Amino acid sequence: MPAMIPEKIAFLDSEITGLRSRIGDGGNSVQRAKLKMLRDIREDYQKSIDVAARREQGGAS
Repeated sequence: MPAMIPEKIAFLDSEITGLRSRIGDGGNSVQRAKLKMLRDIREDYQKSIDVAARREQGGAS
């Protein structure tokens, strides 16, 4: 698994949660853009974990 990816995902999860609570149902365009950016980054890290897991499973067979 790529280095520190779980820690990065945990950090992003906390940032996303905090930002969601600050903006509530509204928020301004900058906050909404930041939230989307954080979600996109988190999704990319999750994909990295998924790819690494598939590689490990393929190598173990």
